[in-house]
Amino acid sequence: MTQGRAEEVKKENERESYPMNARLFWRDKLFLITIVLLTAAVGGFALWALNCPPLFTILISALYLLGGLTALLREYFLKKSHYKTIYMLLDSLEDAHYIADTAPQAQFWEGKIMRDILQTAAKSMHDTLAKQRKETQDYHAYIELWVHEIKTPISGAKLICERGNYGDVLAELRKVEHYVEQVLFYARSESVEKDYILREIDVKDLIAACVRENAKTLIAHKIQIEIQAAGIAIADPKWIAFILQQLIDNAIKYAAKTITFIYQNNTLRVKDDGIGIPARDLPRVFDRGFTGENGRNTAQSTGMGLYICKELCTKMGLEITAESDDGTTVAITFPKNPYIKLL
Repeated sequence: MTQGRAEEVKKENERESYPMNARLFWRDKLFLITIVLLTAAVGGFALWALNCPPLFTILISALYLLGGLTALLREYFLKKSHYKTIYMLLDSLEDAHYIADTAPQAQFWEGKIMRDILQTAAKSMHDTLAKQRKETQDYHAYIELWVHEIKTPISGAKLICERGNYGDVLAELRKVEHYVEQVLFYARSESVEKDYILREIDVKDLIAACVRENAKTLIAHKIQIEIQAAGIAIADPKWIAFILQQLIDNAIKYAAKTITFIYQNNTLRVKDDGIGIPARDLPRVFDRGFTGENGRNTAQSTGMGLYICKELCTKMGLEITAESDDGTTVAITFPKNPYIKLL
């Protein structure tokens, strides 16, 4: 028996045993059954004391017991059918909380009460979720507004530094600007599809623009750039530019001397010859907040950069992977079909 089938059988057994297991039902009705039996015995004794014919006494007691048993059997099968329908419906729903709105009306009063309770609880949950969703939207709106506001004085300070040639201050301002951009893209990552414009982009031109943006920092760290990336990709240049910026920052942070960009067969590979990633850290490099051994050693990593890159790629229909062998290589695979379904 396969594991999947075994799990299905286990679930079916659980459905059969709870909540309408026959043994548990009759045990729950044990007091009522006892009262029925005692009443039948007392009634039979009373009829015998009144000198009723024995056959008549037995017939009346049997009919009394049969009536009680019939009522219990009807209750058992009625409830079993109702709960089985609910559990089958529950298994078919992607969101279990919709059971309160889709469950059939029960034909017994306990079921009706339970349905009312579920609907009241579901309404309360929907109201709470709506409130939280509104608060989250307000938070995202505030973050975006804050980022746009803070970028203005940063740009002004950068311009002043460039005119006064304050190299060290300018480098720090670029770091601040990068972290501000990271916050903005993280806030937008939950609704990237609303801000995503699919278009053809020249991969080489996009890489060259990112390199020019980081030219002073790359020169200061004596990092060479190699671009072998002639071709067209289907993506949004704004989101891809952010991902490339993160990869360039990581290469600089982890002591790379060469960064190579290769675009072939709809896959862009960004390779550096830095200190690389330990094999035990590779499976988790895209996890939220994961810094790894090298990140902890440099004390410069937030563990959010690659996580945001992964989130953006997933929601845009791209694939991103990482490997480490004499440095680090990150591969981004673009869709061949431009009419991809956004998540």
